[in-house]
Amino acid sequence: MPFRSLPTTEEVAKASQYVNRGSVGALCFLLYDILLTFDDEIDLFWRKKWSFMKFNFFFVRYFPLLVQMFLLTGRIRPFNNLDCRIWLIYQGTVLVLTIISCDLILRARSKSFSPRFAQILTYLAVHALYFDSKFIQRLVSFSLILEIIGVCVGLCLGILGIHFSEVCVVTEIPHGLLYYVGAIIIFQTALFGLTLYKFVAELQAGWGNIPIVKLLMRDGTWAFFTLFVMMIGMSAYWFKHPTFTGVLYPWVLTSYSFSGYRILLNINHLSQQPCDADVSGALVSNIEFKSHHMLGGEPPVDMTSIPSIQ
Repeated sequence: MPFRSLPTTEEVAKASQYVNRGSVGALCFLLYDILLTFDDEIDLFWRKKWSFMKFNFFFVRYFPLLVQMFLLTGRIRPFNNLDCRIWLIYQGTVLVLTIISCDLILRARSKSFSPRFAQILTYLAVHALYFDSKFIQRLVSFSLILEIIGVCVGLCLGILGIHFSEVCVVTEIPHGLLYYVGAIIIFQTALFGLTLYKFVAELQAGWGNIPIVKLLMRDGTWAFFTLFVMMIGMSAYWFKHPTFTGVLYPWVLTSYSFSGYRILLNINHLSQQPCDADVSGALVSNIEFKSHHMLGGEPPVDMTSIPSIQ
């Protein structure tokens, strides 16, 4: 069932122009931040042994960048209905892979530290976070699987039901795509809710000032709201202006990429600090548009402020 009638020629022209501008803007933003944090990438990841999380870091960092370059330069011409559907499948698959990659980082961010920081993590992070609970691990894993299923079902229903104009502009959007967005929003909200609940509990227990706890809460908060707003915005276009559906697509892709690799950079940067260093400075500036190398030195920490484990 379409949300509105066929677009006018003026709407088609505006949509094409806005989509191209959005694609260029999202690509430039992502490329700028990658170049800005390239020194951190070299220091924190190049020397590490290959692991799933290292692969995931490079995937979520560079795969969306390469995809967006292709989106700008490799559009199919001439268009026909089959070409448009293939192009939509390609875009949907790319977004699903990027979302899964970022969600795996959000799920496992408390386990992404270097070995030399393991004793502090055992003492602080495991006590302070949910992820020492087997039940919570299984619950989050099960929720992630449900999200993937919901996203795939929604994407399939959307691909089958979307209609295009003769120039590949979306004219009809099925309600099945609601499963796509709904699965993502529900999982992100549940994950953020768990993090927020545990953080409040640890504040009451006197652990709120521990750097690793603040880092995980802060990164979880800005990542959740960034991705939440992007998905709601894209859904609003689907409902109100299906012709402009592609405007926010590159920005959603960029948001997931940015959130994923920035979280891993922040965590691994924190893990590189010496045990007697105050890492709280890293909790303020590294999310700003500057690299960790611009942060400078940090004063020693007062270890007596750390509460004892009951």
